[in-house]
Amino acid sequence: MKTFTKSRISLLYVILIVVLLAFVSVSNYIASRNMENENNAIVNESIPIATTTNSLLTDLLNQETAIRGFELTSIEQYLEPYTMGKKQLEEDLDNIRIYDKKYPTLQLIMDTQAIPAITNLQRHYDSQLELVRAGKSEEAKARIAAGKTMMDRYRVIHTSIEKTIDQITSDAYTASLKAGQTSRMITLVGGIIALIAGSLSIFISFRAIQAEEELRKSEETYRYMAESLETQNEEIIAQQEEQQVTLAKLSERARDLELISSYQEKLTGYVELKDFLKQTLPALLNSLAQDAALVVLERPEDEDNTAYEVIHSIGYPKNHINQHQKELFGPAKRVFDEGIPIYHTRDVSGHEQGIHSSMIRAIDQYIPLFDDKQSVIGFLLLTSYQSSYLHESNQRLTKGLVRQFGLAFYSQVMNDERLKQAANLAALNDQLTAEKQLIEGQRDLIQNILESAHEGMMMCDSHGTILFSNHRMNRYFGLNERIGENLVDSCHEIAVETTSFIGVATSIEALIDGSHSHMTQRFSFMLDEQPQYAELYATVVSEDTEQQGFLFVFRDRTEEERIDEMKNEFISIVSHELRTPLASVLGFIEILLHRELSQDKQKKYMETIYKEAHRLSNLINDFLDLQRMESGRQLYHFSPINLVMTAQEIADQWQDKQNHRILIHQQEDELWVRADADRMRQVFHNLISNAIKYSPGADRIDIRLTMEQGKVIVSVQDYGLGIPEEAQGQMFSKFFRVDNSDRRQIGGTGLGLAIVKEIVEGHNGQISYTSEMGQGTTFRVVFDQFHISTMDGKIVIFEDDDDLAKLIQVALNKFNLPSIQLRSAEEGIIALSRCIGEPVLFIVDIHLEGSKTGWDFIADLSHHPVYYQTPVIVSTALDQPHDYHEKDIQKYLKKPFSMERLVQVAKHLLETKQSNAYVFHTQDQASLSTTLQRNGIDIIEMKANMDMIEVEIKKPHSDS
Repeated sequence: MKTFTKSRISLLYVILIVVLLAFVSVSNYIASRNMENENNAIVNESIPIATTTNSLLTDLLNQETAIRGFELTSIEQYLEPYTMGKKQLEEDLDNIRIYDKKYPTLQLIMDTQAIPAITNLQRHYDSQLELVRAGKSEEAKARIAAGKTMMDRYRVIHTSIEKTIDQITSDAYTASLKAGQTSRMITLVGGIIALIAGSLSIFISFRAIQAEEELRKSEETYRYMAESLETQNEEIIAQQEEQQVTLAKLSERARDLELISSYQEKLTGYVELKDFLKQTLPALLNSLAQDAALVVLERPEDEDNTAYEVIHSIGYPKNHINQHQKELFGPAKRVFDEGIPIYHTRDVSGHEQGIHSSMIRAIDQYIPLFDDKQSVIGFLLLTSYQSSYLHESNQRLTKGLVRQFGLAFYSQVMNDERLKQAANLAALNDQLTAEKQLIEGQRDLIQNILESAHEGMMMCDSHGTILFSNHRMNRYFGLNERIGENLVDSCHEIAVETTSFIGVATSIEALIDGSHSHMTQRFSFMLDEQPQYAELYATVVSEDTEQQGFLFVFRDRTEEERIDEMKNEFISIVSHELRTPLASVLGFIEILLHRELSQDKQKKYMETIYKEAHRLSNLINDFLDLQRMESGRQLYHFSPINLVMTAQEIADQWQDKQNHRILIHQQEDELWVRADADRMRQVFHNLISNAIKYSPGADRIDIRLTMEQGKVIVSVQDYGLGIPEEAQGQMFSKFFRVDNSDRRQIGGTGLGLAIVKEIVEGHNGQISYTSEMGQGTTFRVVFDQFHISTMDGKIVIFEDDDDLAKLIQVALNKFNLPSIQLRSAEEGIIALSRCIGEPVLFIVDIHLEGSKTGWDFIADLSHHPVYYQTPVIVSTALDQPHDYHEKDIQKYLKKPFSMERLVQVAKHLLETKQSNAYVFHTQDQASLSTTLQRNGIDIIEMKANMDMIEVEIKKPHSDS
């Protein structure tokens, strides 16, 4: 074993020091290189990937904005961002594909989600361009919502990509931290080795004093290397701090991109300009870190003057902005003149200084807004109250975002103008539509007037060309098919078929030629195998002094001829019907006057005279009844009528006067209708008389009374001659009688059925018939069934004025008692006879609808053994004077009580239950007493109280 010499120890010491320094240098180099690689992975890969993916979203948003602008304006200039965005999109996709193999997760999202979504968006944008360029703007606008949905889907995918990139960045950052730990570990190991080497060196120095000088040199070398290591460590720390700054910048950039994305999303999709400004300006201020903004728009006042209007502002004090300006100056004026952005720094004053008055300086940016012709239409003013001036990068961002704002703003302005124009056009269209409808309405009104006229009308111009013909003229001569033809030629063609029209055609020709100045012609012709009588006259139609044509009026005189014929027939019938009984009366009277006759013959002749006089009286009454009904002067006294009893009564009157048996068939014992009793008897008399008269060979008449679905049906059936089919349409006409050999010997005026029809329709009923020749005829009359009201436990109001009755019922509702209205005394008398429970109160008007009055009901009530003291309030103070004659237009009626007083009186009667049964309004007591006694009411006591008279009556005498 070799001994350690001084030289060997020194050499060994140097070797150890060199090895130690080499190891420390290599370890520091490895740690620094590892740290640098991890940092480069963050800077060179994570940051570019994040930037590229955000650029993809920006490219798509630029394309969407450009497409929206082009859809709204159809201006090709708006497609510039779309073209640039599409080109940039391809570059960004190529850049991001570089990292696909290194990051499989990112590759999976890009290949399966992002790239298909981008492809769909590109196809959608291309199809939108094709639609707009093809002029299908409305279809393109209808697909905007689909594009927005695609964009929303991509934003979701973009969020997934951002999360993946964040994970990649987080992994890189974790690797960087691990590299730092490894570097510290290597440095620590190197330090430990250095300590070992130092210990060994000390040991060797104690062992080799001879190598002291060399060791000092080694120590100096080691000191130098230690300082180098410390410098490298400081560099590593500086690199870590730089990485922290880079991460902070990345976070700030991500926040800026989020603000920009939010701003760009708000640039489209608005209907009105005010909504657009309200949403986009706050987003723009947030994206550019500005404090306030306003938009000024130039508005033309007239041909020579313009005004400037602040259409929206945000961030300024309330009274700091003047909404309207006639003239601009300074930077605002320069923006309109030069069309370039103007930057202006100014001092802040007033409320602009803020709550703490800390804002001193403001920087204003006046940015012009252009139309599609690059003419300035307004400007955007952005204000910052920060002290620092805008950086160049911020200016570039401002320029880009404001340019997008300008395009979207002009697009929205144009859309706003289109909306206003559309509204104006809609208003004009409504106005035109209204005017058109008015003109059409006037035309239709004139047309309807002409069409609804009873006369036929036709117009031709001054040359005879047919211009118009209404439906009545068309019905007679078919002139609607000859519009535009010559009237004279058409008339001659008609005259060929209708010879009586020859004179008319000649007169029309003379009128149009100017030979005649007017024309009136009467003629006859056949229509539907029926003779027609007409009169045609012409009127010159002129405007100012210029003749426009001729109006021909065709008046149908067929009805007049028929009436003339009917009049002649009526005179003949009346003459015959009156002359026959008068001849009998005069003949027998003459015999009685000039001859001596026995008592039997005198009586027989007198009976004949009486019968013929009665026949003459009935004939005259029929004439008078029909005349009153047709003139509307027939009065009906409506009251409940039991048709079964009425039919039986009339049948009994006819039983012994003719050879016919009158048989009545009914389902019920009572069939009530609301009718005039006398007129119902007249209906039955006329129908039975008619049935007997036209069934001379039969021996019976059947009368059937039935009820179906709330209707009362009366059928009168005979088994006689029947009605011919050609006569059935005129059965209810006046003076109509079937003219044939079977009926020629049957007398009558032809008024019976006409009177029956008038009475039935006056009762809101219907009459019809069925007939078969040789088998007989059945007349069928239908009335509404009437239900007799019940008085049990109710307040009964006798009043034929429905409104007044309803008012009284409303006033008495406070008693919570049921009430009913009766329109006639007859109904009250019938209801009283059927009453089971005691009525509460009667309010009686004297003049009612039926033939009986309120006095009749009061008299009947006063003799009722049970209810005679039921309280009664009489609403007519006095009976009408004996010398008073009621007229159709004047009734004796006095309503003494107000509703309030009526309620008070009713309350008093209901609460006290006194024996004073009747209450009258204050009046002459003697007259009242006389009236009551005349109606069979015996008085015990009469007391005057305030504005009313209370009457206590005697108990009615019992029949037993």
